[in-house]
Amino acid sequence: MSIPTKGDIISVPAYTPEAEVNALEISWYQSLRTRTARYYLVNAHSQSKGGVDVLMFIQDRYYKDANIGEFIGKLPGARQEGNSWVVEISDRFQYGQKNKNGEGRWVALHDKDNKPYQHRFMVVTIQGRLSEAAKNLAKSFGAGEIADQVMKLGNSFIGDYLHTF
Repeated sequence: MSIPTKGDIISVPAYTPEAEVNALEISWYQSLRTRTARYYLVNAHSQSKGGVDVLMFIQDRYYKDANIGEFIGKLPGARQEGNSWVVEISDRFQYGQKNKNGEGRWVALHDKDNKPYQHRFMVVTIQGRLSEAAKNLAKSFGAGEIADQVMKLGNSFIGDYLHTF
């Protein structure tokens, strides 16, 4: 499996109402309070690496609201090709991964002031009511293993924050 890196060109399916089946709420604790944000799990493809799957989480307003500056279609160099947005992975994106070798790396486009641990995305994906296709994609990136580790360790689990490309 190819690891997404800064500078890669990815094709991200544009939002449609059908994407709602893969919407999820991520909750985390930050600055002495619980925070929550809505994300979409999306199967993007790397044009730089032969069309391989890229597991991606996009915060709702970055995916749906074309009227804001953070919208995926307003990223520098973004262009629409058919029903997809083609964008370059830049420092606007963050990533999580299964280990420090980059295995199971996935990409997030969201408000970088949000500071959820990486494992929050994987656990919610495995436990959530997403489509089987979305869950299978996430499992191929190691989501099942990560969720199992978190469940075994419970509250003693200390996670890693997302990294910026």
